Amino acid sequence: MITLVLIVCLSTTPDVCREERPPIDAVSPMACMVQGQQIAAEWVEEHPKWRLTGWRCQYGPREKQI
Repeated sequence: MITLVLIVCLSTTPDVCREERPPIDAVSPMACMVQGQQIAAEWVEEHPKWRLTGWRCQYGPREKQI
């Protein structure tokens, strides 16, 4: 399983950052890289208080968000 990891920071407080793991249906690292760009853009559009500082695809399950 491939997981998309977005690194986002608050726009008003750039030293407050966290990782987000939105759902993705990628079965390969290349598919994750292609889909990840679109998903990252959508996430940022839906969360205007945050800015994207980086993202990556990694092997492993998506951790449950609390």
